[in-house]
Amino acid sequence: MVSQIDIAIFIGFIALTMIIGLSSSYGIKSMREYAIGDKKFSTATIAATIVATWAGGRDFVLIISETYNNGLYFIFSQLGGVLAILLVGIIFAPRMGEFLNNLSIPEAMGSLYGTKVRIISAISGFVLSAGILAGQLKVSGLIFEYCFGYPEIYGVIMGGILVTLYSALGGLKSVTFTDVMQLLTFGTMLPTLAFYIFDKIKDANIIINTLSTNKLFDYTEVFNFTQPKSIYFLFLFFWAIVPGFSPASFQRIAMAKNVEQSRKSFIIAALMWLFIVLTLVFISVLILATNPNLDTKNVAKYILLEQSYTGLRGFILAGLMAMVMSTADSYINSASVIFIHDLCKPLGFKIQKELMATRIAAMVLGAIAIGFALSGSSLLQLALFTSMFSMPVVTVPFIMTIFGFRSSGRSVLIGMGAGVITLIIWEKFLHIKHIPGVIPAMASNLIFLLFSHYFLKQKGGWIKVKSLTHLINTKERQNIITLFTQYIKEFNFSKFMEKNSPNNELMYVYTAVFCFISLYGNIATIDHDTKLRFPQLFQFITPSVLFSATALLSYPLWSDSWKAREVIAHMVWNIVAFYGLICIGFLFTMLSGFNPLQVMLLTLSIIIVAMLVKWQWALSITISGILFTFFSTRYYFPTVLSLSGLSIKLQIIYLLVLTSGLLVMFIKPKQEQETLLTSRVNYLRRKILAKEEDMMRALSLSKVENNNHKPLNNVIFISQMLFDFYDNLNGSEKQEAARIILKSFMRLENFESNIANLSKLATLDFDLNQEEIDLTTLINTRLRVCRNLYEEDDSKREFVVNIKENIKINGNKSYLEQMIDNLIINAIINCPKGIININLERFGSNSLSFCIKIS
Repeated sequence: MVSQIDIAIFIGFIALTMIIGLSSSYGIKSMREYAIGDKKFSTATIAATIVATWAGGRDFVLIISETYNNGLYFIFSQLGGVLAILLVGIIFAPRMGEFLNNLSIPEAMGSLYGTKVRIISAISGFVLSAGILAGQLKVSGLIFEYCFGYPEIYGVIMGGILVTLYSALGGLKSVTFTDVMQLLTFGTMLPTLAFYIFDKIKDANIIINTLSTNKLFDYTEVFNFTQPKSIYFLFLFFWAIVPGFSPASFQRIAMAKNVEQSRKSFIIAALMWLFIVLTLVFISVLILATNPNLDTKNVAKYILLEQSYTGLRGFILAGLMAMVMSTADSYINSASVIFIHDLCKPLGFKIQKELMATRIAAMVLGAIAIGFALSGSSLLQLALFTSMFSMPVVTVPFIMTIFGFRSSGRSVLIGMGAGVITLIIWEKFLHIKHIPGVIPAMASNLIFLLFSHYFLKQKGGWIKVKSLTHLINTKERQNIITLFTQYIKEFNFSKFMEKNSPNNELMYVYTAVFCFISLYGNIATIDHDTKLRFPQLFQFITPSVLFSATALLSYPLWSDSWKAREVIAHMVWNIVAFYGLICIGFLFTMLSGFNPLQVMLLTLSIIIVAMLVKWQWALSITISGILFTFFSTRYYFPTVLSLSGLSIKLQIIYLLVLTSGLLVMFIKPKQEQETLLTSRVNYLRRKILAKEEDMMRALSLSKVENNNHKPLNNVIFISQMLFDFYDNLNGSEKQEAARIILKSFMRLENFESNIANLSKLATLDFDLNQEEIDLTTLINTRLRVCRNLYEEDDSKREFVVNIKENIKINGNKSYLEQMIDNLIINAIINCPKGIININLERFGSNSLSFCIKIS
C-alpha cells in the first residue's frame, strides 16, 4: 500500500516541478522562443531532454510488462529504439543544418514542397502528438489510482489537466529545464529499485535458470523467423529503428546551436536511453524469475506496491509522473506550435496574438488526448496506431529530403496518398496480424514517390546537401583512418612503451613499493581456509610478484648499459603494473568473495596506474587484466568462480563499469588538460627560440629600432620562468602563463614574419633544402596543432577540410610549415564564427591548388 509519506513525496515533487518549470519560462515574448527557446542550451541539457522526452511514463509500464510477457522477443525489438536515437545523431543530424532555423517539420516540408504538403504534415504531426500524449495520460491514470485509489478515468483527466496547463503556460524553457530534473530523479530511482529487488533474492541462480529454461529467452526460438511471433517482432524492430521525426524530436534538433551540438546530444542520449532500457529489462527479468504467474497488466503495479518500500515508492511514483509530464509537455508544446504556425496560418486564418493562440491550442490538444486515452486501447496498440498517422505520410519524404532528394509537391503528395491507401487496405482488409501495416505503408510511400518523380519527369532529384557538417565529419573520419594507417606503418615498439610508461625514475621505485604493500596486504587479510584450499596458487603468486617487483625496485642500481636501453625498464614497469597490480589484485578480490579490503586495494592499484600513464593505456591494461584473470581462473581454478555463481559475474561487470567510469570522468579530463598545456608550452618555447634567432638576423639587416625587442623579451622571460618553475605551479597558473605567451607570440608573428622574409629577399639569403614532403599529412598535422593552440573551447567556427589524399611535393618543409601555420592562424583570428574551408587538390600533373577561405 502507498503510505502517507509516499503521497507527501509525490505531491511535493510535482509541486516543485511546476514551480521550477514555470519560473524558468518567465519572460517568453514570442512564439519562436516558446517553440525552440533561445538556443542557449548546453549539450548535456539537450541530451537530457531528449531522453526525458523519449523515456515517457508509458515506457516504464510498457517495457516492464512486455518484457515479462514476451521476453527476448520484445527486448530485441526495443533495442531498435536505441538504435533510432543513435542513427539520428550519427547519420541524420549532421545533414540537417539547413533545417535548424525552422520551427517544425511541416514548415521545412512546406518551404520545399508547397502549402498542401505543409498542411498535411501539420495534421499528421498534430494527431501523432495527441496519440503519444494519450499514452502518457493512461499511465498518469494508473499513477493516481495507485496513489489515491481513484478510478483510472479520473486519473487520466487530472493528469491531462496538469500537464496541459504546465506546458501551455511554460513553453520550451519550462519543458527543457524540468526535463533535466525529472531525468535525474528517475535515473536515480530506477537503479535503486533494481538493486533492492535483486538483494531480496536469496538464490541468484534462479535468474540463470529462468533465462536458460524459459522459451521466451531461447534465442533459437526468438530468431526463428519462420514463426509468426518472431516475424511480428522483427517488423516491430524495423518500425522502431526508423526515426519517426516526431514534432518533439525535431524540436530537440532545432534547439541546438549547430548540427555538431545536435549530433553529440543524440549520441549521448542514445547511451543514456540504453541504460534505462536495460535497467527496466533487468527489473522485469527479476520479477519473472521470482513470480512467473502474474497477470501482465498488473506487473507494474506489483513492482510499485509490493517490491519497494516506503519513501522509495513515493520517489518512484513521483519520478514516473515526472516522466509522464516531461514527454507529454514536450508533445503539447511542439504540436500546439504546429497547429497555429503550420495549419491555421497556411489556411488563411489571421492570428494577431500567436503566443496566446498557441497556448489555447495546447489546451485543445490536451482535451483530444484525454479522449484518446479513454478509448481502452493498450499502450503498445496505441503507440502503433498513432504512428500510422505520421510514419507512412511524413517520415518517408522527410528522410529522403535529409539525404538530398528533392522533388515536386505533386510527387510527394502521390507518395503520401499511396502510403495512406496501403495502410488502410492492410489494416482493414488483409488483416495480416504478424506484420504491422506501418512498414508496408512506408515502403509504398517510398516506391510511389520515386516512381512518380522519374515517370512524371519532375524537377529535382539527388542534389548536394546544403549543410557542410556531414562533409566535416566525413573528412575527420578519413583523416582518422589515414592517421591510424600511418601509425600502424610507422609503429615503433620502443616509442610506444616510452609513451605508456612513467618518465620519472622515482615512479618506478614507488610502483614496486606499492606492489609489495598490495601483495602483503592481500596475503595478510585473505581467509586462512582459502590459502589451504589453493596452496599451489599461492606458491606461484608470491615468488612471481616479488621477483618482478624487486627487479623494478632495483632500477636505480641497474648498470648504465641496461639503463641506456630504456625499453627494458618500460617493459618491466608495465609487467609489474599489469600482473602485480591488476591481475593479482583482481585474483585476490575473487578469492575473498569481493571483500571490501581487497576491492579497495585493487581500486587503489588502478588509480595509481591511471595517474602514472595515459588514461587510454590504463583503461586498456585494467580491462584486459581483469578479463585475463577471470578466464584464466575459470580454466585453471574453476572452484574459485563456483563459490559465487552469478554474483561474481555481476560484480565483475560492476567493477569494470565503475573503474572505466572513474578513469573517463576524472582522470581523462585532467590528463588531457595537462597534455594540452604542456604541448602548448613546449611548442611555444621552441617557436620563440627559433623566432629569436631569425629576428635578430632580420633586425640587424633592417636596422629596426631597439624597442621592437621588448615584446619578444617579455615573451621569452615568461616562457623561461614557466620552464624553470613548471613543477611548482598549479594548473590555473600554468594555463595563465601559457595564455600570456600565446597572446604575445601572436602579436609578434606578423611583424617578425614580414621582417624576416623581406630581409631574406633583399639579401637573397634563402637556403632551400628540398625534400619529398607528404603535403596531405603535413596540412592535417599543422591544422590539428594550430587548432589546439589557438582555438578556444567554446569556439563557434567550423572547419570544412577537403584535402586530397597522397599529394606529395618536393620543397623545404620548414618554410612550408611556416606558411601553412600563418594561413591557418590568420583564418582562425579573422573568423570568430562561421566556416573555414581548407581545400587541397591537384590540377594536372604539375599543378596544385591550396586554398583557405572564410565564409
